[in-house]
Amino acid sequence: MENVKVSAKQAQEFCVECFLKFGVPKEDAENIADHLILANLRGVDSHGIIRVPYYIEGIRKGLVQPSSDVRVVEDSPSIALLDGGNGLGIPVATRATDLAIDKAKSTGVGVVGVRNLGHVGMLAYYLKKAIGHGFIGFACVNAPAVMIPWGGRENMFGTNPMCVGFPMDEENSIILDMATSGIARFKIMVAARRGKKIPEGVALDKQGKPTTDAKEALDGFLLPFGGYKGYGLVLAIEVLTSALLGALQSKYIEVHPSTQGGFFITVIDIGRFRDYEEYKKDVLHLISNVKSCPLADGFTEILIPGEIEDREAERRMRDGIPIEDTTWKELVNLAKELNIKPLSELRSR
Repeated sequence: MENVKVSAKQAQEFCVECFLKFGVPKEDAENIADHLILANLRGVDSHGIIRVPYYIEGIRKGLVQPSSDVRVVEDSPSIALLDGGNGLGIPVATRATDLAIDKAKSTGVGVVGVRNLGHVGMLAYYLKKAIGHGFIGFACVNAPAVMIPWGGRENMFGTNPMCVGFPMDEENSIILDMATSGIARFKIMVAARRGKKIPEGVALDKQGKPTTDAKEALDGFLLPFGGYKGYGLVLAIEVLTSALLGALQSKYIEVHPSTQGGFFITVIDIGRFRDYEEYKKDVLHLISNVKSCPLADGFTEILIPGEIEDREAERRMRDGIPIEDTTWKELVNLAKELNIKPLSELRSR
């Protein structure tokens, strides 16, 4: 069957009901649902509603706690280290982000690290919160090892995503959210479900040979983006999210969807450097210059990081969120099991 489409509102309500059934506090359930549906709206389906059965599996197996008991390990005016108590990663990382924002308001910069938490989802979610206050943000996280070091033949690193965000004006921002592997592992899983190929140069099969077969890639190795330069960035993120925080290294994190090592976020108050309105004027001038650059053959415009996602969010809010067949069946079965109202397909307008 073709992708089913559902409304963002209905999908958000469905997610909340699912998590409430497993003892997740209402505020946290709403936080997770908002996060997942924002990912779907932005076209990041690998971090959207497809994750609901995945997170619930972690709760069922006792690998992640439905109610997080966050503990402050170290605290100072600008810096804090938290222990997530093996709680669901999105609510824990959201609290860490809010703390970093509060510290930035007070001192100009907030740096918060968290160890022992579940999967944190789409990093852009946290940066959008910082940008909403007129702040710059940087975040990164490590994950179970699925990627080799440059020149190696054993998985040592997670996809170790990073995100950096800058406000532009009241409506627009620059958000670069990316895995440091050539492709996010969950995107490979989505490709495998849909029977699609993955790009060349991002993965090896288990014999160490290049592959575009998604299933072979899942059994093999991911490659860092940009060769040895990307590997260097992967290693830097690993230090920030493990050694600095006392969190697990990627190599030692259990390969399960609900388990992560460390989350690191920095928030900076632009106003401590210069007048915020002057900053906006300059960054908009910069973007105007970039947009007006002569186009290379085959291009119709120059895009800013996050611009595609913002456009997709507008379209999907209007037309609905697509859900592929396998995920749809999983969600239908989950609704029956939990005795909650199932998702219903949007009718063509």
